[in-house]
Amino acid sequence: MNPTRLFVKAVTPIASILLILAGIIQLRAHFWATGAVCTILAMAGFILSMRLLEKAPFTPEELEALRPFIVPGLAWTIIIGLSTLSVFYVADNFKSTETDRIAGVAWTSSLVLGLLVTWLLRPQPNNSGTLIDKIKAYRKEILVLFIILVVALALRTIDISVHPYPWSGDEASIGSEAIRILNGEVTNFFETGWSSQPNWSFVPTAFTEMIFGHNILAVRATSVLAGTLAVLFTYLAARELFNLTIALMAGAFLASLPYNVHFSRMGVHNIVDSLMSALVFWLLAMAIKKDDPRYYYTAGVAAGLCIYSYAGTRLALILGVVTLLFLVIRQRSYLHSHWKHLASFFAAAIISAAPQAAFFARHPDIFIGRMGQEGILFNGWLTQQATQTGKSVWEILFGQFTRTTLVFIASPAPGNTFNSPNPYLTVFGSILFLLGMGYALAYLFEPRYFMVLIWFWAVILFGGILTLNPPANTRLLMTSPAVAVLMALGAYKILEYLQKFRIVPERAVVLVLFGIVGIITYQNVRFYMYEYRVNAYFQDANGEYAMEVGLIANNMGKDFQIFLLGAPRVFSGFPTFSFIAPNNPRADLSAENILTLALPTDQKAGFFAIPENRSLLAEISQKYPGGESGVVYRRVRPDEILFEYYIIQP
Repeated sequence: MNPTRLFVKAVTPIASILLILAGIIQLRAHFWATGAVCTILAMAGFILSMRLLEKAPFTPEELEALRPFIVPGLAWTIIIGLSTLSVFYVADNFKSTETDRIAGVAWTSSLVLGLLVTWLLRPQPNNSGTLIDKIKAYRKEILVLFIILVVALALRTIDISVHPYPWSGDEASIGSEAIRILNGEVTNFFETGWSSQPNWSFVPTAFTEMIFGHNILAVRATSVLAGTLAVLFTYLAARELFNLTIALMAGAFLASLPYNVHFSRMGVHNIVDSLMSALVFWLLAMAIKKDDPRYYYTAGVAAGLCIYSYAGTRLALILGVVTLLFLVIRQRSYLHSHWKHLASFFAAAIISAAPQAAFFARHPDIFIGRMGQEGILFNGWLTQQATQTGKSVWEILFGQFTRTTLVFIASPAPGNTFNSPNPYLTVFGSILFLLGMGYALAYLFEPRYFMVLIWFWAVILFGGILTLNPPANTRLLMTSPAVAVLMALGAYKILEYLQKFRIVPERAVVLVLFGIVGIITYQNVRFYMYEYRVNAYFQDANGEYAMEVGLIANNMGKDFQIFLLGAPRVFSGFPTFSFIAPNNPRADLSAENILTLALPTDQKAGFFAIPENRSLLAEISQKYPGGESGVVYRRVRPDEILFEYYIIQP
């Protein structure tokens, strides 16, 4: 039996089928030369393989040798075919609702089938003991983890409808995108919606709105889940990279970390950065530790999925690739001994990301849109700033560096949907973080420390130093799991040092660790759930105006028309109106168009003026007497007028 001949007879027909699919895709995309070459090669390969099989059919010995590979081979042929089909329809110039549906079903089927084949058809390790036995063996650890997750969930759900207040326009935009999905207006989920985010990113919100209704609770519920899962996966990643103690502390620190908690309570997609980065690093840590190709494949799937969410989440895919490249460079034999594992990771990432990558390949302007707007290397800001200030490029970059890094330990976190007067970390937390950072830097070239450091510093570079207006809280959110791990590492090493001098008895270690976690948790909770809320650090008069007017209109019914006297601050196009009161007609009013306004006698209408435009309400009341007037004060500042209104009812 000739192994080479057997391989050619078995693989060439399948390869020809896949190659001809690729050729058709290229031809349909008008890449004539590439498509023609692929098609000709596929047909030639198929003809030759059929002739070879006719002259030399499979022998019984060959069939027996192929038997173990038949089911996996067919499965992977189907998986690659489904993935190719999804790319085909995403890249197709002639699109329809049916092709959109086929692309989505083909892609999700390829992902599910790939994971099933990877985990079910490979030999399973002989793990002794039942699940119940394992739960009993780890019951204390499971109990502590459960408590941490309950605390994390509670901090992300208590009073979620009113804190943070007000609802932001970004949240309303995402809620409106989910409504479009539920209404059947979105058929191609690989296209992009609000803020150039793929439509797949709005699907979880569509599910929560289907359960809870079209309200802010539904929009914020997805972030609550993502933030809580980020705590779980941070614990799991630290568990594999270090040990149980560091893992539990890291999970506990992240559970109450204010800037992570804040974005876990907002219905925006930034918190997905924390979730996906923790998931990818956990799976990679498992893959490296267990030397198991199943985890490499699953890590590749997770990394590929990062392309379907918020633009910053894509960095998690890059971090996964950089980690593997580090292993290849650091360990000379790694590439030779693990090339199949690496191929598994990259194949999974390609299958996972392929259709969305095909869309971005056709629309590169959408893919690089945010980077072009915010990246100082792309928009000319760096050279312009150097010219205006007379500073060198390095001086400007150093200023960017200090503004980005000091927000963790010394500087406030202004604006950018957080607006905290305090740094991300308390003084105690800053000490632990810096000690953990120092220790990790001392062991930079060990894979586990490298992973945590690149997790933090890559975000600092690409989400802070090289972007406009640092520190941008939304772009730094991916650092939060790494920060929690470094804090836990610092605390662990301090105790380890004190134990050597018997300052802390071994029996008191657990109490000390509990005390450290308790102090930092108390400080974080007191700040975010009390001080931050009472002092209304998140306050935004424009957002409050849109939210409160929208709620009034919603209560008045669909036939209630909204007239906004909000210029120059708030206009009728503000997304909060579309989300809260989507069926109410609305228009902007100014001094120029009040005179020409003509309302039907049976029209219910409300006029809402910011304090700067209150004089215009007098003109409206004179034109339409008999209405109801009133004043609404700001919830966060009861002595300050939010707007005045004049409501007309037939």
